Amino acid sequence: MQISKLNKGFGKIGAFQIKNRWLFIIALALITVLGSSGLRKLSLSGSEESWFADWEQVKIDSDHFEDIFGSEDSIMVLVEADDVFAPEVLNAIKRLGERLVAEVPYADEVTSITDLSIPIGNDEGFEIANPFEDGIPTSLEEIQEKKDFILGRNSVRNYLVSDDAKETWVLLSLDPYEGGIDFATENIAPYAEEVIFSDEFTSDAYTFKPTGMSYSEMEEDKVTAKECLLRVCSGFIVMILCLALFVRSVRGIIVPLIATIGGISSVLGFSAYLGIVGDSNLITLPILLGMALSVGYSIHYINSFRMFFRQSGKRKDSVIKAIEETGWPILFTVITTVASLISFLFAGIGPIRWVGGISASIVLAVYIYVIILIPILLSFGKNKQPNPEQVKTGATKIDMKFYRFGGKVLDHKIMVCIISSAIMLISALGIFKIRVNMDYVEMMGNKIPYVARTLSMLDGKLGSMYDYNIVIEYEDTDEFKNPERMKKLESLEQYAGTLSLTKISSGTPRVQSVIRLIKELYRTLNYDKEEFYSIPEEEDMLTQLMFLYEISDSKSLFNWIDPDYKMAYIHTELSKYDSNSIMSDLNNVKARAIELFPDAKVSIVGEVVNYAEMNGKLVKGELKSFVGSFIIIAILLMIAFASIRTGLIGMIPNIAPVLIIGGIMGYCSFYLDMLTMTIMPMILGIAVDDTIHFTNHIKFQLEKGYSFREAITVSFREIGKTMGMTTFILCAMFFMYTFSPMACLYRVGLLAILGLGSALIADYTITPALMYIVKPFSNMKIKEED
Repeated sequence: MQISKLNKGFGKIGAFQIKNRWLFIIALALITVLGSSGLRKLSLSGSEESWFADWEQVKIDSDHFEDIFGSEDSIMVLVEADDVFAPEVLNAIKRLGERLVAEVPYADEVTSITDLSIPIGNDEGFEIANPFEDGIPTSLEEIQEKKDFILGRNSVRNYLVSDDAKETWVLLSLDPYEGGIDFATENIAPYAEEVIFSDEFTSDAYTFKPTGMSYSEMEEDKVTAKECLLRVCSGFIVMILCLALFVRSVRGIIVPLIATIGGISSVLGFSAYLGIVGDSNLITLPILLGMALSVGYSIHYINSFRMFFRQSGKRKDSVIKAIEETGWPILFTVITTVASLISFLFAGIGPIRWVGGISASIVLAVYIYVIILIPILLSFGKNKQPNPEQVKTGATKIDMKFYRFGGKVLDHKIMVCIISSAIMLISALGIFKIRVNMDYVEMMGNKIPYVARTLSMLDGKLGSMYDYNIVIEYEDTDEFKNPERMKKLESLEQYAGTLSLTKISSGTPRVQSVIRLIKELYRTLNYDKEEFYSIPEEEDMLTQLMFLYEISDSKSLFNWIDPDYKMAYIHTELSKYDSNSIMSDLNNVKARAIELFPDAKVSIVGEVVNYAEMNGKLVKGELKSFVGSFIIIAILLMIAFASIRTGLIGMIPNIAPVLIIGGIMGYCSFYLDMLTMTIMPMILGIAVDDTIHFTNHIKFQLEKGYSFREAITVSFREIGKTMGMTTFILCAMFFMYTFSPMACLYRVGLLAILGLGSALIADYTITPALMYIVKPFSNMKIKEED
């Protein structure tokens, strides 16, 4: 494939654009207006529900669990005080519960120390009663009596209230709602937030710390939305500053801005028309990428135009010449970048597939805007006298410095290859230290206020934010009316309490099931004797206990066991999230459950199960997307340069930044999460751009009759500065990420900068050194060295 022939074809396209420039401008304006009008329909979601397809087992098990026991979502408020049984605190808890039920949509009922159902013995046997049913007593003695009674209940102590009475939960259960967690974050959680942080509950005597699935998701969405807006706006300002620094013309600033805004808004608008829901956690990546590449493409065109304009002084001829020389390499860089981003579709993860597809579309869109607008708008204006000093080469003083730098690289080519190989080897070893972790607290970082609050909750006796449910289900009804089944359930509950991540409060594992209700009622019926806090031996007695609970407080009973008594679950709270330990705990407890209940179906559901599944998806997704990206780009390079050897040489300098990113992640303990997993394939797709420009330019110079050394040094002179400019702009855009308090955004920014910077260094050193040593394009007649 001769570069000179391709260039002539692009020159004809450029001439056609100039001839019909008004038609192109009108058409592009209409498309922009139509696409941008769809932005008002754009919908974003940050829920992990989108990670799982309906056919996946984890989704099937979760949906089945919610069909039986209702949504796992609830509004939870941890109350901290010197004594939660102090009159002021009790009254605040009571009022909080009443307001939550009255003002929060889909509110079901509140459970707290002031709204509590406990079996209490009486002359007729027992009753399910609330110790504070008649209100908060004014007598401290009476309050103390109720406090002693509540703290004496095994099923309540260190579950609902800590044994030192410094912490207690206010739990608001929710009625079923449709629309998933996104609906709750918009239509339920904000009302709870308004109540919890109202002036009525401002006091030095207690502190309210809210949490819950939809509530935490709401707070995460707020932080993410703010950070996304801030990063995009700061990136936009950086883009303008970079254009002003490098282009130094009003026209050169306005056109890339139009291309950026038009391309990004059109793609997002048309995606909204198609009903595609975006990911709020990842949306800044395609936007900033589109902004940066738009400027990069523009600078390649503008610098090439200026070089020819300095030589000839003829504006339209210079525009066409610039299109001739840059049209093919820029198009090819777009193709490889798009191919790299499309490789995200192989990941099998909804949000990652979205970011890959939308990013590829934005890259293609901004390219179309740039390739149409830049040449057309540069063609407007007057000719001028050529610069006498630059008529021959059009080179500036900086260009000549790059020319001399290229010569020095070739003079030390062996040393360049040895040093580069050593750096890549050391970096490669660090990749094996990378760990996967989808812990969103770690991803967000403790600089985020609500995350810091959550971490402070975990330090207490009751605070917990991670949990899972071990579900046992039989085909036949009444299986759990068998005492042996219940004793096995108790055994499994005790085993779960011994696992490494299970939360322990004052020696009590935070593991609950229907067992505690049965044991509490059995003890109540036997004059509160501690020896009867157990599962009865006789099936008739067990059946009677559950029947008594069913007619007196069925809601509490059926929160833990289904009405057919064939399905029950154990709720286990965790002290923290650790990706490796949680997999071990889940596998061990499931194996133990299968051993105890060989005839039943055993499943585990809950948020940490989702995280564990997501960890596995991330590893597979990263491998698939990276390998897919690598293979696609390698094939494209081989086709474009009509040489397997040249294609493989072109991939070597682009592996360097990927290895360096992986090494830094491993050595610096940066986790692989849903944001950092996008970096390697994305950097590979972007880094190859400069390699394509450089290799393409070398081949073009060889076709013009230069020797290998001359072709390489001339290429340094003509595009070395532009390569540095485009990389600087990309790094400057991602630099805005490093100011984010969100840990994951900071890491993405830092890794992107290091990856892009190392890619540029590799193209300044490894690419020319290898080209000079290997001397590809053997099918061409190349001038011998002087």
